[in-house]
Amino acid sequence: MLVAGAAAAHAQSVTIRGADPESYALDLRYDARGAGVLAGRERIEFVNRGLAPLERVWLRLWANGPDRCRPRRIEVEVDPPAVAGSERVRCSALEVRLAAPVAAGARGAISLRFRVHGRRRADRFGRIGGTTLLGNVIPVLAVEDAGGLHLDSYTALGESFYSLSARWDATLRLPARLRAATTGAVVSESVSGKERTLRVRSAQARDFALAVGRLRRRITEVAGVKIRVHFGPRVGGARSSLRTARRAVRALSRRLGPLGFGELDVVLFREDLGAGLLAGMEYPELVFSLPLGEVVSHEVAHQWWYGLVGNNQFEEPWLDESFAQYSHERLHPSTNFCRPGRPYRLVARRWRRIALDSSMGLFERHAPAAVGDVIYLAGSCALQTLERGIGRSRMTAVLRLLQSRNRYGVVTKADVLGAIREVAPAFDLERWLAVSHLSA
Repeated sequence: MLVAGAAAAHAQSVTIRGADPESYALDLRYDARGAGVLAGRERIEFVNRGLAPLERVWLRLWANGPDRCRPRRIEVEVDPPAVAGSERVRCSALEVRLAAPVAAGARGAISLRFRVHGRRRADRFGRIGGTTLLGNVIPVLAVEDAGGLHLDSYTALGESFYSLSARWDATLRLPARLRAATTGAVVSESVSGKERTLRVRSAQARDFALAVGRLRRRITEVAGVKIRVHFGPRVGGARSSLRTARRAVRALSRRLGPLGFGELDVVLFREDLGAGLLAGMEYPELVFSLPLGEVVSHEVAHQWWYGLVGNNQFEEPWLDESFAQYSHERLHPSTNFCRPGRPYRLVARRWRRIALDSSMGLFERHAPAAVGDVIYLAGSCALQTLERGIGRSRMTAVLRLLQSRNRYGVVTKADVLGAIREVAPAFDLERWLAVSHLSA
């Protein structure tokens, strides 16, 4: 965000102790009446990575997050023999009790039906300029790792999301007059009568999002990736946004490594999301963005820092936002105000005691307005300070090491520090940690 075979093995250093998704299968139907309704069936297949039999799994119902379940935006019915259990975190987490325990290392599955009621507000889950944005509305498995079960609360300041990569197969039916942009590559698209049917697939993604509207599109291809820019009526900047996305994919593929998927959708809108708080939002193989070059580049950079290499966005938001900001500022030097060596000069004095590796919980409780200064500006500048200290080629080696070791997995601060020590063992890491306001 900016202010068909077995799934590949996860490369994450994080140890998963619960349900690790292998595949999500979706059968969706979108009804455009009113604020829109997305109804569907979902089957989730998973592996128990824990050491003991698994008796329950948890679903994140993030569609209930923005309005704090007042009103409830998603209704879920769990198919027997599994049974819906308790709800937590203002009904953004739902327990599903399994029919029988799933042994350690064994596979299990659940099926469910759901209805998502749209929101008229300009938001990543909302409606803007006639386009319905459906971000973080599909139920996904909550993560249980060595640190326990993660059921963090929703935040509008940034992201609370933490999920694991899996295969996605989706069928979407919608009125023929509308088009959709989604996570995944289009397998087929057809129109019969008044209905359009779209089938999409992703070999590995940690979430699934979509946008629906009277969308037009422009298409290009670079580095083996088809880039499709979607835009509704009276939305300008499509040509320039397409050029920007192409440039970003080409440059970041060369430096960080190939994306590894075949299609990236960019959905443009005319005004900020969330009352001016959000200029864009990233999802795997899909981004929402204002038609501004630096915003488009930032969201494209998230395909590497979040899409390919994930993180716990609530506990360690800097691991995707600072890295994405650093990547986009390198592509847009006119918007880069960093003075390497003094990253916290970009932070207002009253917030300079806030550590770069603070959680979203800390920002929400004590300094909501500090997120941009600390996570984005100072975080990017800290990485530019690191680059100046170890050199451009070693910095590239650090970034590529993080990408290769954690591809489709989860990165932590320990992984970042380990990569720096490995690539530049003589570098004064303690000094860099101090000026970057990071703990060892």
